[in-house]
Order: sequence, then structure tokens, then C-alpha cells
Amino acid sequence: MDQYDIIAVILGVMFTMRKLDTQSRDPSQQPNVSPEDFMRWQRQTVAAYVPGSYACFFRVIFHFGYMRYVAHHPLSPRAFSRVALLVDLVWLVATITTFVRANAARELRRKLGIVLERPTPKREG
Repeated sequence: MDQYDIIAVILGVMFTMRKLDTQSRDPSQQPNVSPEDFMRWQRQTVAAYVPGSYACFFRVIFHFGYMRYVAHHPLSPRAFSRVALLVDLVWLVATITTFVRANAARELRRKLGIVLERPTPKREG
């Protein structure tokens, strides 16, 4: 496990939690926003986080599998590094794309006036 695996796990968990939080929202929580606009924001946000989440977890799983494979099937240093760099490049592009698309979804949320804070429960007594 290297430092990039740790970063990938942290980002993968963060992307997944944001995706799940967005999916748990209901248009009725935003009475000032039309349901169609809310659903458009929700779809855009979920679509932004899915590729990054999958890429992060794929990178970690691939890294463990690749190291195990190479231990039993030696590769030339050039082949080893090319495969590893290709996977890291895909992960990096997916992560950057996720951040860019999530930022666009955040801007749409602001434009539509969607507020993500959950109401605090009132105490009786």
C-alpha cells in the first residue's frame, strides 16, 4: 500500500458519502425550488461523484491485485511501469473530472437556491 492508495481511499469514501447524501435528499425539503430543477441538480451531482468513486476504489483494488500478479508473473520494468502509470492516469483524470463536475453541480445548487442544511429538531419540554 502506498500513499496514493490512502489518498484514493479517502477520496473514494468522500465521493461516495456525498453521492449518498445527495441521493437521500427529497424535493419536498426544498419548497422554494421546483421538483424538476431539484431532480436535475440531484442527477447532475450524483453523476459527478460516481466516476470518481469507482475510479478511487478500482485503483486500490487493482494495486493489490497487480502487486500479487507481478509477484508470481515477473514483468519487465518497462511493462510494469506502463501498466501502473496507465491506471494512475485514469484515476487522476477521473478524480479531476469529478472535482470539476461537482463544482458545476455546486454552482447549479447555489443558482437554484437549494440549501443542504437539515433542520434541527425542536426540543420539547
